[in-house]
Amino acid sequence: MAPGTSLDLLSIPGANSKLSPRAIEDALEYFDPEAVCLVDGFDPSLYGGIRTATDVPVIAPSAGIGTISHHRRRDDGAVLEAATVDSSETTHDLLTVRDRTALDELSVAFSDNQYSTCETVTVLVVPDLGVEYDTTTLSARLPGADALATIQESVAGPLLVLAGRQPANYHHVWESDHGVPEVTVHGMAAAENPAELTLICCTETGAAAGESVGADSLGLRSIQGIGSKTEETLHRRGIATRADLVETSISTLAELPGIGRESAETMHAHADVIETGDPLRLTNESLPVLRNGRPPICLDIETDGLSPTVVWQFGLYDPEADEYTAFIEDETPTDPEANVRRFCDYLFGTHAGRTLLTWNGDGFDYPVIERFLRQHAPKYVDAWADLWKHDLYSWGVRESNALFPGRTNRLDDVARALGYEGVETGLTGAQTAAAYQRFMRAPDDPAAEPDWNRHRRYCEDDCRALWHVWQAIEDARRRDPTDSATDTGGQQTGLTDF
Repeated sequence: MAPGTSLDLLSIPGANSKLSPRAIEDALEYFDPEAVCLVDGFDPSLYGGIRTATDVPVIAPSAGIGTISHHRRRDDGAVLEAATVDSSETTHDLLTVRDRTALDELSVAFSDNQYSTCETVTVLVVPDLGVEYDTTTLSARLPGADALATIQESVAGPLLVLAGRQPANYHHVWESDHGVPEVTVHGMAAAENPAELTLICCTETGAAAGESVGADSLGLRSIQGIGSKTEETLHRRGIATRADLVETSISTLAELPGIGRESAETMHAHADVIETGDPLRLTNESLPVLRNGRPPICLDIETDGLSPTVVWQFGLYDPEADEYTAFIEDETPTDPEANVRRFCDYLFGTHAGRTLLTWNGDGFDYPVIERFLRQHAPKYVDAWADLWKHDLYSWGVRESNALFPGRTNRLDDVARALGYEGVETGLTGAQTAAAYQRFMRAPDDPAAEPDWNRHRRYCEDDCRALWHVWQAIEDARRRDPTDSATDTGGQQTGLTDF
């Protein structure tokens, strides 16, 4: 994989000794990190297993080897000891401390010019850092905020703090007790959920986005229908990897205790999908019919939360013209009506004869849009009802028409597994909502204004990823509904109807 512009750091709970060697190998293959950080405890077996399985640096802050470590990411994607990389070749500085008590030592070291960092971003890992909440005063504080502010003043570029005791979707800009400078803190999900591994993509501008996968979604456990007991059954039969599973006939799998024919078919098909990276059409059900035979208009929306008070971005991608159009409420966040009407005027004036396509639109986008139309643009309600609207997630996952090669069925996960190379915005859906909430609280404060272009690219990327998945499903093969494999081995080529 060609190096991007982000530092891709894999966070693994350091005390999670339940990770098998196969799961470790699978995690490294799936995430393809540039560095690994073991947070929240140290397990020699886990550390040794990861060191054996990868050539990238494995950083264990709690191992007791010094209180501070310093690495640099070179512009070719290699992460090396800082002393071996010239600052002119550096895209990221990566500092890790053993625990938050070392922050004062680090701030003094910066004040004494003992550390020289690059001019882009410094990523600081603090494994035991977490927000402390006071339920009596309904307040929150960040331990070490003043030391972090001192470090922020000393580094050449932005500072991104990764907190080991905050969830992966946590992202907040903190002020010290004395006000500025502000410090950006992002969660690592390590201590918060010891059963999760999280890839944190840290951009050169100090933004970050986390993608988590449960430890029970790695190795054989990534296969639909395989839990801990089935995994043990397969291991006793000598089936330790997905490749082993693919090479085992459905008939042989079906004879194992507790599996049966239907489960064997599902497991075998899903293992093949993940191993090949190709989606699989399970039925003869056609993709949703497109209006006038033209490609669908891919739709995504951004709101201020799961119970939205505003749809502040409507994104529409037309693959026929390769054009993306966005409607963003960047002036009056307390007035949702204007953006809804702009969206409707364009949609029905330009694309009324096309099909709308979403990913999980039945579960969120479509009902949210309909509610806002009824509230703010009722004259468009009937036209909305007449539009052809489809949900690719519902067709593939809920209706069991296809299997996808991602470890989860999230759009970004599926699209990436299908070869989509998205843009690196350092954003997640939760972060876009949080950024807009901040803007809503202080619309006249320049410091609270989101980077609109960055949020526009995030929504556009989701729309383009959706079109990529659609095309992959169009081209996907179907299984011949026969079982042609025997018990003596060979790759299974058949799948009976579900």
